[in-house]
Amino acid sequence: MKYFSSERPLRPRLTRDITKHLKRGNPWVFADAMEKIKAPEGQYGILLGPRSDVVAHGFTSSSVNLAFRVLTVGDRRFTDGEVERRILRAARNKRHLLTIDNKCFRLLNGEGDELPGVVADYYDGVVVLKLDGAASEAFWNKEALAQFIMEELNLPIRCMYFKRKNSEEEKGLILCGECENLTDLEFLEHGVKFRTNIIDAAKTGFFLDQRENRNFIRSVAKDKTLLNLFGYTGGFSVYAGLGGALMVTTVDIAPNAIKGATRNWQINHLAPELHDAICEDAFEFVAQAQKEKRLWDIVITDPPSFAPNQKAVAAAREAYIKVFTDSLRLVKDEGFFAASSCSGHIGFEEFLEVVQEALSKARRRGKVLLVKGQPEDHSYPLALPEMRYLKFVYLQVFND
Repeated sequence: MKYFSSERPLRPRLTRDITKHLKRGNPWVFADAMEKIKAPEGQYGILLGPRSDVVAHGFTSSSVNLAFRVLTVGDRRFTDGEVERRILRAARNKRHLLTIDNKCFRLLNGEGDELPGVVADYYDGVVVLKLDGAASEAFWNKEALAQFIMEELNLPIRCMYFKRKNSEEEKGLILCGECENLTDLEFLEHGVKFRTNIIDAAKTGFFLDQRENRNFIRSVAKDKTLLNLFGYTGGFSVYAGLGGALMVTTVDIAPNAIKGATRNWQINHLAPELHDAICEDAFEFVAQAQKEKRLWDIVITDPPSFAPNQKAVAAAREAYIKVFTDSLRLVKDEGFFAASSCSGHIGFEEFLEVVQEALSKARRRGKVLLVKGQPEDHSYPLALPEMRYLKFVYLQVFND
């Protein structure tokens, strides 16, 4: 079975010697380290060093800064058999996550599972496949990948669905199997029920990377009021409700997100009077709440990424500082604040500096109780810290 095309391989050349960087396991070569190429997206490439030695095999992209994604290091051709071995290894590593109470996990995480650009999430028998960028879509044979995943893995899979970006006119297609209820798919996460619209929702349909952090919130929410800003479809909110929160407020600007948050609250048989789902811009909500001097025991602020690229980092820092500062002013004395970011361009140390600056501006003092990131199924190469993107910091906050 052909999972990719290796016909007419290109032979691009490095302009800087980054061989050590690649041997250590970083699979990304950026445009400033490689000669410019003119070729279709996703062309198989044999990367040459400055002295014409072969340093890696991979595939190319001429339209973005990430110009070459490594498949093998050295002069070793990438094969269909290697694709199958890597998929099977990822499945073996993550099979234990599928339990009676948990029916969702990330099966393939791109470079983290040595399959650059390939993401696959499992939702109770439905696997949603995404390919990261035009080069990945051109390089990988999605139909062949789907067939192998469905037929050869020891997983109960009834459907393989390919999801494009929501901005695309054709958002996705069924690759194999029978897909029912894709617009209202129900699954369990740590025993918690969620429903999602796979076709229209963000990412593959749900933010599985916050799974363990949501479960943590359930463990600390008892008898507390909680504000979930940028709450999307209410993941943190539902866990808080199941953990015994006194009152939960979810705020998101998207009507469909708030509708989803309300539905997810209801299907877990939580009392409707204990959940206030508000469709409003979170920044405006926070400003008004400050004027009204409203306070909560726990405030969770998990905004969308403010730094889609390295150039945006400086502006993103300021945006994070501003939103965290304003959020901290809504936390009761000796209450708790959870700050999160999904931007891979801001590392953990820098993120902690941002939180510290926000505390200072809010004239609060913070004690770190927990620092977490993405769960084990969102694996990443140790040499590629950009893929360690999720930050979650939980603090107790003091006025003095």
